[in-house]
Amino acid sequence: MFRSFLLAFFLSIWSNFSFAQRQPSILITYYSQSGNTKAMAEAIFEGATSVSGVVPKIRPIEEVSTQDLLDANAIIFGSPVYNSNVAPEVLEFMNSWPFEGRPLKNKLGAAFATGGGISIGEEGVMLDILRGMLIHGMIVLGGDQVEASFGASGVTGESPFDSGQLDPLFLEKGRGLGRRVAETAKRFQE
Repeated sequence: MFRSFLLAFFLSIWSNFSFAQRQPSILITYYSQSGNTKAMAEAIFEGATSVSGVVPKIRPIEEVSTQDLLDANAIIFGSPVYNSNVAPEVLEFMNSWPFEGRPLKNKLGAAFATGGGISIGEEGVMLDILRGMLIHGMIVLGGDQVEASFGASGVTGESPFDSGQLDPLFLEKGRGLGRRVAETAKRFQE
């Protein structure tokens, strides 16, 4: 009787451990000076956490290790717009990603960007990030609506979005991107 109890107990622990190992990990990482790209990352994190069975993590790029990239099933990466380009720190970070043997191959990837004005380069920045992910063999996703086809983006410095903070409209795009990546990561894990 005691042996049966122990066997059932260890099988229960093992199945719980195995289940926890199957939960996809989503790394949301960003570079932000003004705080707007960080706010978008937080909205994406909120969207990802609304999906049960995933483990989202949010970190600025300076706190992300190579092991964080390797452990993640999905990477959602964001940059502010600098002269219609990704920030130099973002490019440096992406250039440090492990390439030999393509260890990021088949991971999910998504992008987000924030900029000071409409048509200042948000889509170009997201495409640059997605292009970098494709070179690594990642599978890239856009947002959950047609207005977020390349990922989530937001504007803070041009009317009617000139409050200096991201409008709720843009934060909802971020939440949608986080949800879509989380739901897709779960489907890939099944």
